[in-house]
Amino acid sequence: MSTENKTTAVALKLNEAVGSVLNQTNLLGFERAYATAQSIQVLKELLTDEYMAPIMQLQGNRLGFKTDKDKTGGYPMDVVRNCLIEAVLMGLQIYGNEMNIIAGNTYATKEGVGRLLATWRGLKYSLICGVPKPAPDGKSAVVEVTIKWTINQESKEETIPISIKMDAYTSVDAMIGKATRKGRAWLLSAISGIEIVEADVTDAEYLDITPKRTVAETTKSKEFDRVKAHIEHAGTATIAILEKCKPAIAETDHELIEMYVRKTIELSTTESELQSVKNWVDPEQDLELFTLYDDKARELKGKK
Repeated sequence: MSTENKTTAVALKLNEAVGSVLNQTNLLGFERAYATAQSIQVLKELLTDEYMAPIMQLQGNRLGFKTDKDKTGGYPMDVVRNCLIEAVLMGLQIYGNEMNIIAGNTYATKEGVGRLLATWRGLKYSLICGVPKPAPDGKSAVVEVTIKWTINQESKEETIPISIKMDAYTSVDAMIGKATRKGRAWLLSAISGIEIVEADVTDAEYLDITPKRTVAETTKSKEFDRVKAHIEHAGTATIAILEKCKPAIAETDHELIEMYVRKTIELSTTESELQSVKNWVDPEQDLELFTLYDDKARELKGKK
């Protein structure tokens, strides 16, 4: 099989995997979850590095998809692959700027939500944006969006006030564009119950993209803070009290290790106390810390 025929065959299998989810609108609950899981597995197997190589050329281009890292070369293949899979299973295309990647996550753009509505069976709609009304602080504006739609021979109309983040350089056209995207997303949610995550790269500075901590990460952070507090407040304590912190310090917690060693050097009154941290002092890793340790050792030795 030629390379061209092989690529076409893979593309057909990819479309089939996506269609097995998008075309099964009657699936709910575990049935839909299972179908989605199967499709994800198939897509991951078919989207090999070889197949992904030309797709990576779509990154950073409005003919393909934009990202918040276009100026620094974009995202690595693994991130793009995962975002691509999420996008196509949402019904988005990976060309025509229907999706953007922001902070490693997939977001539907104005174009993407627009096409989802344009291909929604039996739907006709119009969307008109009013003139943006900036807030007194100049950091946001409200755009009233009037949406009229007909589906299943039933017509409705709603006027939605949409808040838009802005700054001194945000143009009226940009605000209208964002309001259009949000209005389309509102309509999609109204007719389908689907809460689609919408944004584009121009929103990156306004989005809360702080990674969410897992329970394990939160617990580890709290333990770190607890041990750090004990060490920092050991100024009037003895080595015996300070050593109670030692079992809680992992070998990979370099910051805590350094704090513990420095405090031990400060509080040590005997050579044996000082030698309790000898294994944590390495001149190749931290020459300054080793010098402090060595100076203290010489001082204690001279007191004999």
